[in-house]
Amino acid sequence: MATIKTYTPEQQAEWDAWVASRPPVIQRLATKYPPTKLYRINTGHRVVIYSYSEDGTVTVAVLGKYNAIAFERRVFGIKAGELVECDLPPPDEPVGAVIDDPEEAAEFAKAAFAAIQAGKRHELN
Repeated sequence: MATIKTYTPEQQAEWDAWVASRPPVIQRLATKYPPTKLYRINTGHRVVIYSYSEDGTVTVAVLGKYNAIAFERRVFGIKAGELVECDLPPPDEPVGAVIDDPEEAAEFAKAAFAAIQAGKRHELN
C-alpha cells in the first residue's frame, strides 16, 4: 500500500499533538486513516484525505497525480469505512487532469450537473 508522505520527527510530533487535541471521533479517524496514505473510493478513484468530520466522514481530494480525470476536486461526505488503502498507479497508467484551470473546472462541473439534472448526461461525452 502506498505511503505518499513520510513525516519528519518534528512533523510527526506536530501531527500527534494535533490528533490528541481533537474530539475522540476525529482522533479515531485520523489514527485509522492517516493523511499519509493513498486510498481508493467506490468510484475507483485514488484519493488523499483532505479533512475529517465529526459525523465519521472524510473529505478527500481526487488528484490528477493519481488518476486520469477531467478536473481535480474535493469530495465531502465519504464514509471513512469505504476507504481502501491502495498502491500508486503503475508507471504505464495514464494520469492527469484534462482541465487544470480552477475556473474552467468550475464551469465544466456546473454544465455537467445541469446536464445530469436535465437528463442529458449523454451530451457530456
